[in-house]
Amino acid sequence: MHLRRLLLSLSGHRPLCRSTSAETSRSSNTRLLAYKVMQIETSNYCSLKCIYCPHPTQMRPKGNMSMEMFEKCVTLVERSDNPRLSDGRKFVWLNHFGEPLLNPLLPGFIEHATSRGVKVSFASNGVDHNGDLFPRTVWKRLASAGLEDVMLSAHKQREETLREHVGDIVKVRWLWSPRKGNFHDWAGQVDMSRFSLDPLDVPLDKCDYNKHNMFAVTWDGRIAACCYDIEGRVGQSIDDVLRDGYLFRGISLCGTCRLGRGDADWLIV
Repeated sequence: MHLRRLLLSLSGHRPLCRSTSAETSRSSNTRLLAYKVMQIETSNYCSLKCIYCPHPTQMRPKGNMSMEMFEKCVTLVERSDNPRLSDGRKFVWLNHFGEPLLNPLLPGFIEHATSRGVKVSFASNGVDHNGDLFPRTVWKRLASAGLEDVMLSAHKQREETLREHVGDIVKVRWLWSPRKGNFHDWAGQVDMSRFSLDPLDVPLDKCDYNKHNMFAVTWDGRIAACCYDIEGRVGQSIDDVLRDGYLFRGISLCGTCRLGRGDADWLIV
């Protein structure tokens, strides 16, 4: 029995205490429908194999998201509790684990989301499988489709090179570089012993994915518990969420994870 139906069925039970089963059910049912979509993984192919990223050891199948799946994702965002921007639009990221520019359908995704009143952006390393910059014509096509800004990671190319290559076409919202202070171990998924990591001074309280009932969608429609869940371990699909809603459930990574505090702020751009 699906979780939502189970919660609804409980509402008919007789109360066993002052807080009735019906009240608990209504509260849980409200949370099922009040979810946030952090990321849509348009591709989990990547053009790089960074030693400080868990992607090289990812076990799930590789692929590019289809237009049919992306349309479902946009519907999910429309139904979501994602905060509205000052212009009334909702926002979602088009990356999870992989390089979005490797999906040739990306311009069409952006056009579709824009036409539905959903603003999108994504994080990119900016390079193809040869380590060469994607042509400026690619970025111009994305800008024409509705892309306003992007986050860039200087894994292969210098920060200045990336900014000069892209910055006069779309706004470079943020540039990340692989330097001390920018690394973490992805909740224990990457051996970072060769790096000198500063300890994370973060309390083991609820992360934003738990607090805000927030998740990511992989290219083939799996639900990932958070942006650190590389394998999509939740055990639900986008169809499950569209039909029954979503309720955060911890996964194996959660036990000692100190990441994901403040991630919900990335939905307000």
